[in-house]
Amino acid sequence: MSRILVIDDEAALGENIQRMLRAPGTTVSVFVDPAKGLAECLANPPDLVLLDVRMPGMSGEEVFARLHEAHPGLPIVFLTAFGSVESAVLAMRNGAFDYLQKPFKREDLLLVAQRALSHVKLEREVETLKGRLEALGEADAAQTRSPSMLEQMEKCRRAAATDATVMILGESGTGKEVAARFMHTQSRRKDGPFVPVECSAMPGSLIESELFGYERGAFTGAERTKKGLIESADGGTLFLDEIGDLGVELQTRLFRFVEERVLRRLGGLTPVRVDCRILCATNQDLPAKIKAGTFREELYYRLSVITVKLPALRDRVEDIPHLARFFLERFSRRYGKSLSGSPQFYEALLNQRWPGNVRQLKNVMERLTALHPGGVLGPEDLTEDSLPIEAAGNLSALPWKDAREQYLASFELSYAQSVLARCSGNVSAAAREAGVDRKTFYALLKREKEQQIGESIPQSNLELGE
Repeated sequence: MSRILVIDDEAALGENIQRMLRAPGTTVSVFVDPAKGLAECLANPPDLVLLDVRMPGMSGEEVFARLHEAHPGLPIVFLTAFGSVESAVLAMRNGAFDYLQKPFKREDLLLVAQRALSHVKLEREVETLKGRLEALGEADAAQTRSPSMLEQMEKCRRAAATDATVMILGESGTGKEVAARFMHTQSRRKDGPFVPVECSAMPGSLIESELFGYERGAFTGAERTKKGLIESADGGTLFLDEIGDLGVELQTRLFRFVEERVLRRLGGLTPVRVDCRILCATNQDLPAKIKAGTFREELYYRLSVITVKLPALRDRVEDIPHLARFFLERFSRRYGKSLSGSPQFYEALLNQRWPGNVRQLKNVMERLTALHPGGVLGPEDLTEDSLPIEAAGNLSALPWKDAREQYLASFELSYAQSVLARCSGNVSAAAREAGVDRKTFYALLKREKEQQIGESIPQSNLELGE
């Protein structure tokens, strides 16, 4: 469905354009008030805007400037009288798509509209293709020789053919988002958007408005209507990562949407129908959270129609050398180097502990590739990445759960400090390198007392802002 919006103070001309462009699969809306037309375009960008140059109250140049700043890719065609052609030509130099001089013929209008809509379609296809290529290039979890992982990927493949909700379980770093993207690209919605939402990354005060959107005036600072992330996934896939961190009150709203596929923006009364597929992921024990009263049971069952459980890297050790080679080849291409690993190098990898799973292995291989001058990697190159194996022996007197938590905490702190040091204390850069958000990275640094963290991090270099 193509949406065309006309802003012209001559009501008769707007109605005439509406008749000339009437066609199946196309809707044409006309605004005689430029301010109202601008507000509608900003809130719900159409596929094409036909804009008069001379209008009372607000000129076409003013409307164009506001629209082009907010949506630079939106095609805008000026409708000009004889005396304002120069203004339209100037606007084209500043990014307008084309202009039509009044009075114009129907075939001229149809031609320029067709060109503009074809341009929009092509731009979307290019963006979709870029997304697919990026997804293919980052398909870490698909690189596997493990029977257990192959079984789960086959389950993902079968699930992709349906619109059923899927819950992806697994420890941090096992590739839950990669599995979600794989299902999206294998589904009938592959040409639609893939919208990932990190539920733990946004403060509770913001996540509701980010998910559901809001109407103008819904709260202080809401100067315009804004679509939420759920609405942005219309026609595609919504991926809710770390769903276990969602507050109970917000779970209620989400459950209603999952049931009805209808939402209301904050401050709004009009229901908005959204056609999207829902995928979720968590590294938490949701049944335990249900017992504790922090996760709604009905939402859990509604979101886990199909459950995929990704094994930890320690349970698919045959994948360690395979993934290491895959990452080594990828990062060698990226950094323009020629690198390989010796048999002893891959054997040393097998002797390492990988509590950070595939993400940790990926980061290690990227660091080695970026810093190594070239040639053959040996076991000595892993010195910086060796984990204190002897620590496991010291924890053997503890119960398994306590020992595991203490060991993981030690690894997370050590890992975060190493990444932060490489990034000269820049937390944002370190979080990006680690593949987590700032909030999660700060949590890794707080695994021990603040005093201990202070000794390890030069406070003068610690970046506190964005």
